[in-house]
Amino acid sequence: MSVIAPVDVHDDTALKAWYAVEAASMAFDRPYASHRTFEALANSVRTPHDHGRRVLLAAKEQGETIGIAELDLPEEERSHVVELGIHVLPVHRWRGVGTELWRAADDVRRTNGRTLTTSEVTIPPKSSLAFARALGFKSVRREDHLAADLPLPHKPFNVLGYEILMWEDRTPEDLLAQFVGLRNQMGKEMPGKSEQDAVAHTADRIRSAEKSTARSYDRITAAAREILTGELVGYSVIFLAHGSDEAIQDDTFVKSAHRGHKLGLALKVATLAAVQRDHPERTSIHTWTDPSNDVMQRINKQFGFRKIELMHEVQRTDRW
Repeated sequence: MSVIAPVDVHDDTALKAWYAVEAASMAFDRPYASHRTFEALANSVRTPHDHGRRVLLAAKEQGETIGIAELDLPEEERSHVVELGIHVLPVHRWRGVGTELWRAADDVRRTNGRTLTTSEVTIPPKSSLAFARALGFKSVRREDHLAADLPLPHKPFNVLGYEILMWEDRTPEDLLAQFVGLRNQMGKEMPGKSEQDAVAHTADRIRSAEKSTARSYDRITAAAREILTGELVGYSVIFLAHGSDEAIQDDTFVKSAHRGHKLGLALKVATLAAVQRDHPERTSIHTWTDPSNDVMQRINKQFGFRKIELMHEVQRTDRW
């Protein structure tokens, strides 16, 4: 039986052993998966954001870390939620280590008064979804994990009546209020997400996220502005982890009244051009798209993205 205990996140040796399990687990099952850097992990647990905290658990046998769990405990409107991830070294699987980690993580959940546990599992491997279902989780949302090799040939283009604004890391002050509105609208309209799942963005929350993210990532944002009204009507974001050769395509969103003009494509092309111009060391780009989002799936296909995994968001509710 393993010994499971919290990890001292300021202990470099312990944290690197924890990270090594995560990396080995993902590389074994998911050779094309996008994996965060050690710097990103260390920054996220040593200098957490202002709206939650993280707990790391390690399962050890004879002093060796063989399995890990990560719990993200958001606050404010999601203070009933715990976001959970579990990994076990391939050679130690099917011995109950994952279940032991789940029980220890669930103790943390109960201690913190959380009633909803969420996680992300991928196919392949199918065993991850079977494990989650055996613990009582239900799949509530799916996303295709897509990837493409860089560079790509697309060039920026103009859309009549609109201009594309670009910035890195910090949102310009004169655009912040409108950008907050776009982020909240995106949360409400995201395919597969219910409105009550959306986080209520504010200017303070976005500034806090920008500050914490900048420790580990560069961020490139493109926003579409209607020239006649000055209204921001869409945006797209790419993250670039420090010390990585990957780019992560995050949200792309256009207000419903302004769709049909290829603004989504123009926004993604603009961010991609900035990556290829200023960060030529990036050799691949990853994104996640709901299978039912036909428009974005079509745009991604134009870029040459290929499907490499299917991600399930799973949930379990525990009533007191």
